[in-house]
Amino acid sequence: MRKISSTLLLALGLLSANTQSHAQITKTADYKNNYSPAIGTFQGITFREAGFSALYAIPGSNGTEFWTCSDRGVNVDCASANTASCRPTYDKMFCFPSYAPKIHRVKINGDSVQILKTISIKRPNATATVGYLLPTGFGSTATEEASTDTVQDCANFAAKRAPKDAWSIDCEAISVDKKGNFWLAEENGPSVWKLDSNGVAINRYCPYANLSGAQTQDILIDTCFKYRKNNRGFENMTITPNGKVYAIIQSPLLYPTKAIGEATRVHRMIEIDPTTNATRMFAYLNDGVINTGSNQIRLQDWKLGDMTAINDSTFLVLEAAARGTTDIKRMYMININQATVVNSGLYGSLTLEGLVDSTGLAGAGIKAVTKTLVMDLLANGWDASLDKAEGVTIINDSTIALCNDNDFAQTCPAANGIPVATANLSHIVIYSLKGANKIPNFVAPTAPPTTGVASVAVADAIQLYPNPSSSKAVVAINLKKEEQVVVSVIDMQGKEVMQPICKHMNAGDQQLEINTAQLQNGIYFVKVAVGTTSTNIKMMVMH
Repeated sequence: MRKISSTLLLALGLLSANTQSHAQITKTADYKNNYSPAIGTFQGITFREAGFSALYAIPGSNGTEFWTCSDRGVNVDCASANTASCRPTYDKMFCFPSYAPKIHRVKINGDSVQILKTISIKRPNATATVGYLLPTGFGSTATEEASTDTVQDCANFAAKRAPKDAWSIDCEAISVDKKGNFWLAEENGPSVWKLDSNGVAINRYCPYANLSGAQTQDILIDTCFKYRKNNRGFENMTITPNGKVYAIIQSPLLYPTKAIGEATRVHRMIEIDPTTNATRMFAYLNDGVINTGSNQIRLQDWKLGDMTAINDSTFLVLEAAARGTTDIKRMYMININQATVVNSGLYGSLTLEGLVDSTGLAGAGIKAVTKTLVMDLLANGWDASLDKAEGVTIINDSTIALCNDNDFAQTCPAANGIPVATANLSHIVIYSLKGANKIPNFVAPTAPPTTGVASVAVADAIQLYPNPSSSKAVVAINLKKEEQVVVSVIDMQGKEVMQPICKHMNAGDQQLEINTAQLQNGIYFVKVAVGTTSTNIKMMVMH
Protein backbone atom coordinates (compact mmCIF):
# COMPACT_ATOMS: atom_id res chain seq x y z
CA MET A 1 0.00 0.00 0.00
CA ARG A 2 1.26 3.44 -0.91
CA LYS A 3 2.29 5.48 2.12
CA ILE A 4 0.46 8.79 2.51
CA SER A 5 2.59 11.67 3.75
CA SER A 6 1.82 13.36 7.04
CA THR A 7 1.51 16.69 5.19
CA LEU A 8 -1.23 15.29 2.97
CA LEU A 9 -3.02 13.79 5.97
CA LEU A 10 -2.92 17.17 7.71
CA ALA A 11 -4.28 18.91 4.60
CA LEU A 12 -7.07 16.37 4.29
CA GLY A 13 -7.91 16.82 7.96
CA LEU A 14 -8.09 20.61 7.61
CA LEU A 15 -10.25 20.27 4.51
CA SER A 16 -12.59 17.91 6.31
CA ALA A 17 -12.86 20.22 9.32
CA ASN A 18 -13.47 23.23 7.09
CA THR A 19 -16.15 21.42 5.09
CA GLN A 20 -17.86 20.25 8.26
CA SER A 21 -17.80 23.80 9.65
CA HIS A 22 -19.40 25.17 6.50
CA ALA A 23 -22.02 22.42 6.56
CA GLN A 24 -22.99 23.52 10.07
CA ILE A 25 -23.65 27.11 8.95
CA THR A 26 -26.50 27.27 6.47
CA LYS A 27 -28.06 30.25 4.75
CA THR A 28 -31.72 29.29 5.02
CA ALA A 29 -33.62 32.32 3.70
CA ASP A 30 -33.13 35.70 2.04
CA TYR A 31 -35.92 38.28 2.28
CA LYS A 32 -35.92 41.50 0.24
CA ASN A 33 -37.45 44.90 0.88
CA ASN A 34 -39.47 44.73 -2.34
CA TYR A 35 -42.17 47.17 -1.27
CA SER A 36 -41.85 50.25 0.90
CA PRO A 37 -43.28 53.78 0.95
CA ALA A 38 -41.77 56.47 -1.25
CA ILE A 39 -39.63 59.19 0.32
CA GLY A 40 -39.61 61.47 -2.71
CA THR A 41 -38.02 62.08 -6.11
CA PHE A 42 -34.58 63.61 -6.59
CA GLN A 43 -32.92 64.12 -9.98
CA GLY A 44 -35.43 61.79 -11.61
CA ILE A 45 -35.04 58.92 -9.11
CA THR A 46 -37.88 57.95 -6.79
CA PHE A 47 -36.41 56.89 -3.47
CA ARG A 48 -38.16 54.56 -1.03
CA GLU A 49 -37.70 53.78 2.63
CA ALA A 50 -34.67 51.52 2.99
CA GLY A 51 -31.12 51.86 4.27
CA PHE A 52 -31.59 49.23 6.99
CA SER A 53 -28.54 49.87 9.18
CA ALA A 54 -29.27 47.68 12.20
CA LEU A 55 -31.33 44.72 13.32
CA TYR A 56 -32.98 43.65 16.57
CA ALA A 57 -35.13 40.50 16.75
CA ILE A 58 -38.37 41.26 18.59
CA PRO A 59 -38.86 38.78 21.47
CA GLY A 60 -41.97 36.65 21.10
CA SER A 61 -42.17 37.05 17.30
CA ASN A 62 -40.48 33.68 16.64
CA GLY A 63 -37.85 35.34 14.47
CA THR A 64 -40.35 36.91 12.06
CA GLU A 65 -40.35 40.52 13.24
CA PHE A 66 -37.50 42.95 13.83
CA TRP A 67 -36.72 46.55 14.65
CA THR A 68 -34.36 48.35 12.28
CA CYS A 69 -33.39 51.97 11.62
CA SER A 70 -33.04 53.97 8.45
CA ASP A 71 -29.65 55.62 8.56
CA ARG A 72 -29.80 59.41 8.09
CA GLY A 73 -31.71 59.33 4.81
CA VAL A 74 -30.58 59.53 1.20
CA ASN A 75 -27.10 61.02 0.98
CA VAL A 76 -25.06 61.16 -2.22
CA ASP A 77 -21.28 61.37 -2.57
CA CYS A 78 -20.44 64.91 -3.66
CA ALA A 79 -16.73 65.55 -3.07
CA SER A 80 -16.37 66.47 -6.78
CA ALA A 81 -19.71 68.21 -7.27
CA ASN A 82 -20.13 71.64 -8.88
CA THR A 83 -17.03 73.61 -9.82
CA ALA A 84 -13.95 74.10 -7.67
CA SER A 85 -15.11 77.57 -6.64
CA CYS A 86 -18.24 76.22 -4.91
CA ARG A 87 -17.36 72.62 -4.17
CA PRO A 88 -19.15 71.19 -1.12
CA THR A 89 -17.04 71.15 2.02
CA TYR A 90 -18.80 68.01 3.28
CA ASP A 91 -18.60 64.94 1.07
CA LYS A 92 -22.27 63.88 1.38
CA MET A 93 -25.22 65.65 -0.26
CA PHE A 94 -28.61 65.39 1.48
CA CYS A 95 -31.33 65.05 -1.15
CA PHE A 96 -34.23 65.37 1.30
CA PRO A 97 -33.04 67.73 4.07
CA SER A 98 -36.35 67.54 5.91
CA TYR A 99 -36.20 63.74 6.09
CA ALA A 100 -36.59 62.49 9.66
CA PRO A 101 -34.53 59.34 10.36
CA LYS A 102 -36.79 56.41 11.14
CA ILE A 103 -37.25 53.35 13.31
CA HIS A 104 -39.06 50.61 11.37
CA ARG A 105 -40.81 47.54 12.69
CA VAL A 106 -40.49 44.98 9.89
CA LYS A 107 -41.82 41.49 9.26
CA ILE A 108 -40.54 38.77 6.95
CA ASN A 109 -43.51 37.75 4.82
CA GLY A 110 -43.36 35.44 1.78
CA ASP A 111 -40.09 36.43 0.08
CA SER A 112 -40.27 40.04 1.26
CA VAL A 113 -39.48 42.36 4.13
CA GLN A 114 -42.67 44.20 5.01
CA ILE A 115 -42.61 47.46 6.98
CA LEU A 116 -45.34 47.14 9.60
CA LYS A 117 -44.79 50.31 11.57
CA THR A 118 -42.66 53.43 11.25
CA ILE A 119 -41.62 55.70 14.12
CA SER A 120 -39.86 58.97 13.33
CA ILE A 121 -36.92 59.66 15.65
CA LYS A 122 -37.79 62.75 17.68
CA ARG A 123 -36.12 65.46 19.73
CA PRO A 124 -36.95 65.81 23.43
CA ASN A 125 -39.76 68.22 22.49
CA ALA A 126 -41.28 65.46 20.29
CA THR A 127 -40.58 67.23 16.98
CA ALA A 128 -38.78 65.31 14.22
CA THR A 129 -35.02 65.05 14.04
CA VAL A 130 -32.95 65.49 10.87
CA GLY A 131 -30.09 63.53 9.37
CA TYR A 132 -27.49 66.03 8.23
CA LEU A 133 -24.76 67.80 10.25
CA LEU A 134 -24.40 68.47 13.95
CA PRO A 135 -23.23 71.94 15.01
CA THR A 136 -19.60 73.00 14.74
CA GLY A 137 -17.60 71.48 17.58
CA PHE A 138 -20.32 68.97 18.38
CA GLY A 139 -19.67 66.52 15.53
CA SER A 140 -18.73 68.77 12.61
CA THR A 141 -15.96 71.24 11.84
CA ALA A 142 -16.40 74.92 11.05
CA THR A 143 -15.69 74.37 7.34
CA GLU A 144 -18.16 71.50 6.88
CA GLU A 145 -21.52 72.52 5.43
CA ALA A 146 -24.19 70.14 4.14
CA SER A 147 -25.32 70.62 0.53
CA THR A 148 -28.82 69.70 -0.67
CA ASP A 149 -28.31 69.75 -4.46
CA THR A 150 -25.82 70.46 -7.22
CA VAL A 151 -25.63 73.87 -8.90
CA GLN A 152 -24.55 75.06 -12.33
CA ASP A 153 -24.13 78.64 -11.18
CA CYS A 154 -22.14 79.18 -7.99
CA ALA A 155 -24.28 82.20 -7.21
CA ASN A 156 -27.02 79.71 -6.32
CA PHE A 157 -24.84 77.64 -4.01
CA ALA A 158 -25.78 79.41 -0.76
CA ALA A 159 -29.41 78.42 -1.27
CA LYS A 160 -28.41 74.76 -1.55
CA ARG A 161 -27.22 74.34 2.00
CA ALA A 162 -28.88 72.79 5.04
CA PRO A 163 -28.36 74.45 8.43
CA LYS A 164 -26.60 72.48 11.14
CA ASP A 165 -28.81 70.96 13.81
CA ALA A 166 -28.18 69.97 17.43
CA TRP A 167 -30.48 66.94 17.09
CA SER A 168 -29.13 65.48 13.87
CA ILE A 169 -28.73 61.70 13.95
CA ASP A 170 -27.18 59.10 11.66
CA CYS A 171 -28.70 56.00 13.24
CA GLU A 172 -26.63 52.83 12.84
CA ALA A 173 -27.66 50.50 15.70
CA ILE A 174 -30.81 49.70 17.66
CA SER A 175 -31.84 47.78 20.76
CA VAL A 176 -34.79 47.75 23.20
CA ASP A 177 -34.45 47.65 26.96
CA LYS A 178 -36.65 45.81 29.48
CA LYS A 179 -38.91 48.84 29.90
CA GLY A 180 -39.59 49.14 26.18
CA ASN A 181 -37.30 52.13 25.59
CA PHE A 182 -35.39 52.26 22.32
CA TRP A 183 -31.62 52.67 22.35
CA LEU A 184 -29.84 53.91 19.22
CA ALA A 185 -26.20 54.45 18.34
CA GLU A 186 -25.10 56.83 15.64
CA GLU A 187 -21.90 57.81 13.86
CA ASN A 188 -22.19 61.60 13.47
CA GLY A 189 -21.41 62.46 17.11
CA PRO A 190 -20.66 59.75 17.92
CA SER A 191 -23.39 59.22 20.49
CA VAL A 192 -25.78 56.71 22.05
CA TRP A 193 -29.42 57.76 22.42
CA LYS A 194 -32.13 56.58 24.81
CA LEU A 195 -35.67 57.14 23.49
CA ASP A 196 -39.11 56.32 24.78
CA SER A 197 -41.40 53.89 22.96
CA ASN A 198 -42.69 56.71 20.74
CA GLY A 199 -39.21 57.59 19.55
CA VAL A 200 -38.77 60.72 21.70
CA ALA A 201 -35.20 61.32 22.91
CA ILE A 202 -34.74 61.05 26.68
CA ASN A 203 -30.94 61.12 26.99
CA ARG A 204 -27.94 61.26 24.70
CA TYR A 205 -24.54 59.89 25.74
CA CYS A 206 -21.87 61.87 23.88
CA PRO A 207 -18.36 63.33 24.25
CA TYR A 208 -19.62 66.95 24.11
CA ALA A 209 -21.80 67.15 27.22
CA ASN A 210 -19.17 69.22 29.06
CA LEU A 211 -19.13 71.98 26.42
CA SER A 212 -21.03 75.24 26.43
CA GLY A 213 -23.98 74.79 24.10
CA ALA A 214 -24.55 71.13 24.96
CA GLN A 215 -28.15 69.99 25.32
CA THR A 216 -29.60 69.43 28.79
CA GLN A 217 -30.25 65.78 27.89
CA ASP A 218 -26.57 65.13 27.11
CA ILE A 219 -24.58 62.82 29.39
CA LEU A 220 -20.79 62.80 29.12
CA ILE A 221 -18.77 59.86 27.84
CA ASP A 222 -15.00 60.01 27.43
CA THR A 223 -14.02 63.01 25.33
CA CYS A 224 -11.56 60.91 23.30
CA PHE A 225 -14.55 59.84 21.17
CA LYS A 226 -14.56 63.34 19.65
CA TYR A 227 -11.62 62.09 17.58
CA ARG A 228 -13.76 59.69 15.58
CA LYS A 229 -12.90 59.36 11.90
CA ASN A 230 -15.38 61.19 9.66
CA ASN A 231 -18.60 59.14 9.24
CA ARG A 232 -17.16 56.34 11.38
CA GLY A 233 -18.56 56.83 14.84
CA PHE A 234 -20.69 54.20 16.59
CA GLU A 235 -21.88 51.72 13.96
CA ASN A 236 -22.94 49.20 16.60
CA MET A 237 -24.54 49.00 20.02
CA THR A 238 -26.28 46.37 22.15
CA ILE A 239 -27.83 45.84 25.58
CA THR A 240 -26.83 42.89 27.73
CA PRO A 241 -29.29 40.96 29.94
CA ASN A 242 -28.05 42.92 33.00
CA GLY A 243 -29.07 46.17 31.30
CA LYS A 244 -25.66 47.57 30.42
CA VAL A 245 -25.09 49.18 27.02
CA TYR A 246 -22.05 48.48 24.84
CA ALA A 247 -20.73 50.07 21.65
CA ILE A 248 -17.45 49.87 19.72
CA ILE A 249 -16.09 52.67 17.56
CA GLN A 250 -16.37 51.75 13.88
CA SER A 251 -12.79 52.66 12.94
CA PRO A 252 -9.91 53.49 15.28
CA LEU A 253 -10.06 56.99 16.74
CA LEU A 254 -7.71 59.55 15.18
CA TYR A 255 -6.33 60.09 18.63
CA PRO A 256 -4.39 62.21 19.00
CA THR A 257 -3.63 62.49 15.27
CA LYS A 258 -4.82 61.10 11.96
CA ALA A 259 -1.40 59.52 11.37
CA ILE A 260 -1.65 57.52 14.58
CA GLY A 261 -5.33 56.65 14.12
CA GLU A 262 -4.81 55.26 10.63
CA ALA A 263 -1.83 53.14 11.67
CA THR A 264 -3.36 51.18 14.53
CA ARG A 265 -5.45 48.04 15.08
CA VAL A 266 -7.01 49.40 18.26
CA HIS A 267 -10.73 50.22 18.47
CA ARG A 268 -12.28 51.45 21.72
CA MET A 269 -15.26 49.65 23.22
CA ILE A 270 -17.42 51.55 25.70
CA GLU A 271 -19.63 50.17 28.46
CA ILE A 272 -22.44 52.39 29.81
CA ASP A 273 -24.36 51.60 32.98
CA PRO A 274 -27.67 53.48 32.49
CA THR A 275 -28.47 53.19 36.21
CA THR A 276 -25.44 55.22 37.31
CA ASN A 277 -24.18 56.59 33.95
CA ALA A 278 -20.77 55.14 34.84
CA THR A 279 -18.64 54.05 31.89
CA ARG A 280 -15.68 51.77 31.21
CA MET A 281 -13.57 51.23 28.09
CA PHE A 282 -11.85 48.18 26.60
CA ALA A 283 -9.55 47.59 23.63
CA TYR A 284 -10.64 45.64 20.53
CA LEU A 285 -8.08 44.69 17.86
CA ASN A 286 -9.05 44.43 14.19
CA ASP A 287 -7.46 41.81 11.93
CA GLY A 288 -4.57 43.99 10.73
CA VAL A 289 -2.79 44.16 7.37
CA ILE A 290 -3.79 41.52 4.81
CA ASN A 291 -2.39 41.01 1.27
CA THR A 292 -0.06 43.32 -0.63
CA GLY A 293 -0.08 45.98 -3.32
CA SER A 294 -3.30 47.59 -4.54
CA ASN A 295 -5.33 44.75 -2.98
CA GLN A 296 -3.82 45.18 0.46
CA ILE A 297 -6.15 45.70 3.38
CA ARG A 298 -4.49 48.51 5.29
CA LEU A 299 -5.10 49.29 8.96
CA GLN A 300 -7.21 52.28 7.95
CA ASP A 301 -9.58 50.09 5.89
CA TRP A 302 -11.12 48.12 8.76
CA LYS A 303 -14.66 48.91 9.89
CA LEU A 304 -16.84 47.27 12.52
CA GLY A 305 -20.50 46.71 11.71
CA ASP A 306 -23.23 45.76 14.14
CA MET A 307 -22.91 43.84 17.39
CA THR A 308 -25.40 41.90 19.51
CA ALA A 309 -25.20 40.52 23.04
CA ILE A 310 -25.06 36.77 23.69
CA ASN A 311 -24.99 37.26 27.46
CA ASP A 312 -23.57 39.79 29.94
CA SER A 313 -19.98 39.43 28.73
CA THR A 314 -20.06 37.87 25.25
CA PHE A 315 -21.08 39.40 21.92
CA LEU A 316 -21.22 38.82 18.18
CA VAL A 317 -19.45 41.52 16.14
CA LEU A 318 -19.25 42.12 12.38
CA GLU A 319 -15.84 43.14 11.04
CA ALA A 320 -15.19 44.10 7.42
CA ALA A 321 -12.68 45.63 5.04
CA ALA A 322 -12.43 45.96 1.26
CA ARG A 323 -9.80 47.29 -1.13
CA GLY A 324 -9.10 46.38 -4.73
CA THR A 325 -10.20 42.79 -5.20
CA THR A 326 -9.88 41.94 -1.50
CA ASP A 327 -13.24 41.79 0.26
CA ILE A 328 -13.48 40.54 3.83
CA LYS A 329 -16.64 40.17 5.90
CA ARG A 330 -16.34 38.24 9.14
CA MET A 331 -18.34 37.61 12.28
CA TYR A 332 -16.53 37.20 15.58
CA MET A 333 -17.53 36.19 19.06
CA ILE A 334 -15.84 38.47 21.59
CA ASN A 335 -15.61 38.31 25.37
CA ILE A 336 -14.73 41.09 27.84
CA ASN A 337 -14.16 38.99 30.98
CA GLN A 338 -10.36 39.05 30.81
CA ALA A 339 -10.05 42.43 29.06
CA THR A 340 -8.26 45.30 30.78
CA VAL A 341 -10.16 48.48 31.52
CA VAL A 342 -8.40 51.27 29.59
CA ASN A 343 -8.49 55.06 29.69
CA SER A 344 -7.86 58.05 27.44
CA GLY A 345 -4.64 59.05 29.13
CA LEU A 346 -1.12 58.21 28.04
CA TYR A 347 0.62 54.86 28.36
CA GLY A 348 4.18 56.08 28.63
CA SER A 349 4.16 58.69 25.87
CA LEU A 350 1.44 57.05 23.75
CA THR A 351 -2.33 56.95 23.64
CA LEU A 352 -4.04 53.58 23.48
CA GLU A 353 -4.15 53.92 19.67
CA GLY A 354 -0.42 54.58 19.60
CA LEU A 355 0.23 51.15 21.13
CA VAL A 356 -0.85 49.79 17.70
CA ASP A 357 -1.27 46.04 18.28
CA SER A 358 -1.22 43.16 20.76
CA THR A 359 2.54 43.54 21.34
CA GLY A 360 2.18 47.21 22.18
CA LEU A 361 -0.79 46.54 24.41
CA ALA A 362 1.04 43.75 26.23
CA GLY A 363 3.98 46.08 26.85
CA ALA A 364 1.57 48.40 28.66
CA GLY A 365 -0.01 45.52 30.59
CA ILE A 366 -3.24 45.62 28.57
CA LYS A 367 -5.32 42.68 27.35
CA ALA A 368 -7.78 43.30 24.52
CA VAL A 369 -11.15 41.56 24.36
CA THR A 370 -10.80 37.98 23.11
CA LYS A 371 -11.98 37.17 19.58
CA THR A 372 -13.11 33.88 18.06
CA LEU A 373 -14.10 33.58 14.41
CA VAL A 374 -17.72 32.44 14.04
CA MET A 375 -18.35 32.87 10.33
CA ASP A 376 -16.77 34.10 7.12
CA LEU A 377 -19.85 35.67 5.55
CA LEU A 378 -18.70 35.45 1.94
CA ALA A 379 -17.77 31.78 2.35
CA ASN A 380 -21.23 31.07 3.76
CA GLY A 381 -23.57 32.44 1.16
CA TRP A 382 -23.56 36.19 1.80
CA ASP A 383 -24.11 37.97 -1.53
CA ALA A 384 -21.00 40.08 -2.15
CA SER A 385 -23.03 42.55 -4.22
CA LEU A 386 -24.92 43.58 -1.09
CA ASP A 387 -21.72 45.26 0.08
CA LYS A 388 -22.53 46.50 3.58
CA ALA A 389 -23.43 43.85 6.16
CA GLU A 390 -24.49 46.26 8.89
CA GLY A 391 -27.02 44.49 11.11
CA VAL A 392 -26.88 41.28 13.14
CA THR A 393 -29.27 39.84 15.72
CA ILE A 394 -29.73 36.51 17.49
CA ILE A 395 -33.10 34.76 17.16
CA ASN A 396 -32.07 31.73 19.22
CA ASP A 397 -28.89 29.75 19.85
CA SER A 398 -29.24 28.11 16.43
CA THR A 399 -30.46 31.02 14.31
CA ILE A 400 -29.16 34.48 13.50
CA ALA A 401 -30.30 37.19 11.10
CA LEU A 402 -28.27 39.78 9.22
CA CYS A 403 -29.25 42.81 7.16
CA ASN A 404 -27.52 45.12 4.72
CA ASP A 405 -27.52 48.88 4.24
CA ASN A 406 -28.35 49.42 0.55
CA ASP A 407 -27.68 53.19 0.57
CA PHE A 408 -31.29 53.68 -0.53
CA ALA A 409 -30.54 51.92 -3.84
CA GLN A 410 -28.18 54.56 -5.17
CA THR A 411 -24.50 55.02 -5.79
CA CYS A 412 -22.37 57.87 -7.06
CA PRO A 413 -19.01 56.64 -8.38
CA ALA A 414 -18.15 60.08 -9.82
CA ALA A 415 -18.84 61.73 -6.42
CA ASN A 416 -20.49 64.58 -8.34
CA GLY A 417 -23.72 64.70 -6.36
CA ILE A 418 -25.68 63.01 -9.14
CA PRO A 419 -27.05 59.66 -7.89
CA VAL A 420 -27.18 56.56 -10.05
CA ALA A 421 -30.04 54.18 -9.24
CA THR A 422 -29.14 50.56 -8.42
CA ALA A 423 -31.17 47.39 -8.02
CA ASN A 424 -29.64 46.82 -4.58
CA LEU A 425 -32.41 46.27 -2.03
CA SER A 426 -32.33 45.99 1.73
CA HIS A 427 -32.27 42.31 2.74
CA ILE A 428 -32.77 40.26 5.88
CA VAL A 429 -30.80 37.01 5.62
CA ILE A 430 -31.36 34.09 7.99
CA TYR A 431 -28.61 31.62 8.94
CA SER A 432 -28.94 28.32 10.77
CA LEU A 433 -26.12 27.24 13.09
CA LYS A 434 -25.61 23.62 14.09
CA GLY A 435 -23.30 21.54 16.24
CA ALA A 436 -20.17 23.36 17.36
CA ASN A 437 -21.34 26.48 15.54
CA LYS A 438 -24.37 26.97 17.80
CA ILE A 439 -24.15 30.03 20.03
CA PRO A 440 -23.07 28.94 23.52
CA ASN A 441 -24.61 30.37 26.71
CA PHE A 442 -27.13 32.55 24.88
CA VAL A 443 -29.48 34.49 27.17
CA ALA A 444 -32.56 35.62 25.28
CA PRO A 445 -33.71 39.25 25.80
CA THR A 446 -36.68 39.78 28.06
CA ALA A 447 -39.78 40.92 26.21
CA PRO A 448 -40.55 44.49 27.33
CA PRO A 449 -44.02 45.65 28.32
CA THR A 450 -46.52 46.37 25.58
CA THR A 451 -45.37 49.96 25.09
CA GLY A 452 -43.26 50.25 21.99
CA VAL A 453 -43.36 46.66 20.82
CA ALA A 454 -46.76 45.07 21.13
CA SER A 455 -49.66 45.40 18.73
CA VAL A 456 -52.19 48.15 19.41
CA ALA A 457 -55.69 48.67 18.12
CA VAL A 458 -55.34 51.54 15.66
CA ALA A 459 -58.39 51.27 13.39
CA ASP A 460 -61.99 51.76 14.43
CA ALA A 461 -63.34 50.24 11.21
CA ILE A 462 -62.12 48.65 7.97
CA GLN A 463 -64.53 48.27 5.06
CA LEU A 464 -64.21 46.85 1.55
CA TYR A 465 -66.55 47.93 -1.26
CA PRO A 466 -67.95 47.13 -3.77
CA ASN A 467 -67.91 43.46 -2.91
CA PRO A 468 -68.31 41.56 -5.27
CA SER A 469 -65.95 43.67 -7.38
CA SER A 470 -65.55 43.80 -11.15
CA SER A 471 -62.73 46.24 -11.83
CA LYS A 472 -61.73 47.95 -8.62
CA ALA A 473 -62.36 47.80 -4.89
CA VAL A 474 -61.82 50.39 -2.18
CA VAL A 475 -60.43 49.69 1.30
CA ALA A 476 -61.81 52.33 3.66
CA ILE A 477 -60.08 52.71 7.04
CA ASN A 478 -60.73 54.97 10.00
CA LEU A 479 -57.36 55.37 11.71
CA LYS A 480 -56.98 56.44 15.32
CA LYS A 481 -53.46 57.71 14.67
CA GLU A 482 -50.78 58.04 12.00
CA GLU A 483 -49.84 54.54 10.83
CA GLN A 484 -48.27 52.41 8.11
CA VAL A 485 -50.94 50.54 6.12
CA VAL A 486 -50.19 47.52 3.91
CA VAL A 487 -52.90 45.89 1.78
CA SER A 488 -52.27 42.45 0.23
CA VAL A 489 -54.54 40.28 -1.93
CA ILE A 490 -54.25 36.52 -1.29
CA ASP A 491 -55.88 33.69 -3.21
CA MET A 492 -57.52 30.60 -1.71
CA GLN A 493 -54.16 28.76 -1.76
CA GLY A 494 -52.57 31.47 0.41
CA LYS A 495 -50.51 32.99 -2.41
CA GLU A 496 -50.12 36.76 -2.85
CA VAL A 497 -51.52 37.57 -6.29
CA MET A 498 -50.79 41.29 -6.39
CA GLN A 499 -47.94 43.52 -5.31
CA PRO A 500 -48.81 44.77 -1.81
CA ILE A 501 -49.90 48.39 -1.52
CA CYS A 502 -47.90 50.23 1.17
CA LYS A 503 -48.76 53.70 2.38
CA HIS A 504 -48.05 55.86 5.42
CA MET A 505 -51.38 57.40 6.42
CA ASN A 506 -52.54 60.11 8.82
CA ALA A 507 -55.27 59.70 11.43
CA GLY A 508 -58.88 59.85 10.27
CA ASP A 509 -60.75 58.42 7.29
CA GLN A 510 -58.41 57.00 4.65
CA GLN A 511 -58.87 55.00 1.43
CA LEU A 512 -56.76 52.68 -0.69
CA GLU A 513 -57.85 51.41 -4.11
CA ILE A 514 -57.25 47.86 -5.39
CA ASN A 515 -57.24 47.16 -9.12
CA THR A 516 -59.19 43.90 -9.38
CA ALA A 517 -59.47 43.97 -13.19
CA GLN A 518 -56.29 41.89 -13.41
CA LEU A 519 -57.67 39.13 -11.20
CA GLN A 520 -59.55 36.08 -12.39
CA ASN A 521 -63.08 35.49 -11.16
CA GLY A 522 -63.13 33.85 -7.76
CA ILE A 523 -62.80 34.36 -4.02
CA TYR A 524 -59.82 36.15 -2.48
CA PHE A 525 -58.82 37.50 0.89
CA VAL A 526 -57.78 41.13 1.30
CA LYS A 527 -55.29 41.36 4.16
CA VAL A 528 -55.16 44.83 5.69
CA ALA A 529 -52.18 45.35 8.04
CA VAL A 530 -52.41 48.51 10.11
CA GLY A 531 -49.28 49.00 12.16
CA THR A 532 -48.77 45.63 13.82
CA THR A 533 -52.34 44.34 13.57
CA SER A 534 -54.02 42.79 10.55
CA THR A 535 -57.49 41.87 9.34
CA ASN A 536 -58.56 39.53 6.52
CA ILE A 537 -61.67 40.42 4.49
CA LYS A 538 -63.18 37.97 2.01
CA MET A 539 -63.57 39.49 -1.47
CA MET A 540 -65.35 38.07 -4.51
CA VAL A 541 -64.23 39.11 -8.00
CA MET A 542 -66.83 38.88 -10.79
CA HIS A 543 -66.10 40.49 -14.17
